[in-house]
Amino acid sequence: MTELDDISAELLLQEWREGNVSARDQLFELLYVQLRKISANLLRGEGDISLTTGDLVNEAVMRVVSATTIDISDKAHFLALSARTMRRVLIDHARKTNANKRHHQKVTMQTHLVGAQGNVDIHHLESALLRLKVMNTSWRDIVEMRYYGGMSMEEIACVLGCSVSTVKRDWRVARAWLLDALEEQKITAQLSD
Repeated sequence: MTELDDISAELLLQEWREGNVSARDQLFELLYVQLRKISANLLRGEGDISLTTGDLVNEAVMRVVSATTIDISDKAHFLALSARTMRRVLIDHARKTNANKRHHQKVTMQTHLVGAQGNVDIHHLESALLRLKVMNTSWRDIVEMRYYGGMSMEEIACVLGCSVSTVKRDWRVARAWLLDALEEQKITAQLSD
């Protein structure tokens, strides 16, 4: 995206907050390519999932649009919210798929977290993120924006209203904690099999 596109996104967000539905639609159109990149990143390595990149974007957009209040401060915040919503769509889809089957089939997600080994059970990842949120909401937010949203440290700092060095430090701590939690859950699952 160009600087002009960033300015356009900010103006469209402002108009959407003021109730202009047309501006909302134009914003989604302007950021559609970035939303598809986030979606593709989330779906990469998924295997037998019936959602396409477009399906995931569309479902997330429908959920964002149906929100009663619009509390999105800027483009980076919008993309972070969209990434979080796409993650929720994937988790809901996995739960629905598992509920419709007689036998539990593990749904995994290809992880690109340094230190993680291959696929991660999506339910284990969600459980670990919920525990991380209890410990420190900011850490969980950083993981979601960085991992799911593919956001840069600078974009995350902008959304959280803190320095880049703080985001980098918190990212290292949160990532290490998350990797330990996932490894612990993996070992527990193997012991219970």
